[in-house]
Amino acid sequence: MELPETAVQVEPGPGTMLRMAREARGTTIAEVAAALKMSSRQIEAIEGEDFTRLSGATFIRGFIRNYAKLLKIDATPVLAALAENTMLPQTELNAPLDVGVKMPTSGGRHGKGLLGATLLALIMLGVALVLYFDVIDPRLFLKLQESPEISAQEGQSQVAQLLPQPVASSPSTTESVVEAKPVDATEKPLAKAGVHQLIFSFDGSSWVEVKDAAGRTIFSQMNARGTTQVVEGQPPFQLVVGNASMVRLQYNDQPVDLMPHTRVEVARLTLD
Repeated sequence: MELPETAVQVEPGPGTMLRMAREARGTTIAEVAAALKMSSRQIEAIEGEDFTRLSGATFIRGFIRNYAKLLKIDATPVLAALAENTMLPQTELNAPLDVGVKMPTSGGRHGKGLLGATLLALIMLGVALVLYFDVIDPRLFLKLQESPEISAQEGQSQVAQLLPQPVASSPSTTESVVEAKPVDATEKPLAKAGVHQLIFSFDGSSWVEVKDAAGRTIFSQMNARGTTQVVEGQPPFQLVVGNASMVRLQYNDQPVDLMPHTRVEVARLTLD
């Protein structure tokens, strides 16, 4: 007997997340390119996740971080999707073939001479500083010259005094560690008296924006799969939900169907 095929949900990549957030805000590629001082082809490459057209992994992460900041969304899940699903080009740093100067090698005479001169200079500098600040009694060196059989313990004890001593940390100076406990998404949050409540459950990554009766943005961020967000305020609420097919919404304990309000994976609706 053949088993029914199970639909596999594919998480959107970083470029798709940024595109959904841009389209939800009604911003064009040209406007994003002008704001970020980039070309439209670079923005298209980021949204299409064609990172071979961009240079270097470090620059790509910077582009995505600035793009997310422009859209006023959290860049953390976008960068996480970038690291998990994308192979980034690495910038190659090649040394010049010939700069006209012979570099020292560890096995050559020039390298050994340079190393010896550096060590000698450091030793002389250390001795000069010790004598200048009078942290070691100069008579100790005279004793060593007059009596070679003198015990080295006296010299070692003075040198040990120059070394920084470990300071024992007390409970009062030790930074306390606070353990963060995850919120159980299965527990139903309680609404405050006189406040209306929206509960978003995310089966996939989605960008959501919520405005209250005064037109203020009370919630705006990218949300990871498997999380739940509770938004409270005064209706009517204006909602923009990206990747709407992956979002379940409850308003005042009643489910809300987002599909009739969805166009190109973005749902726009008002809840009274």
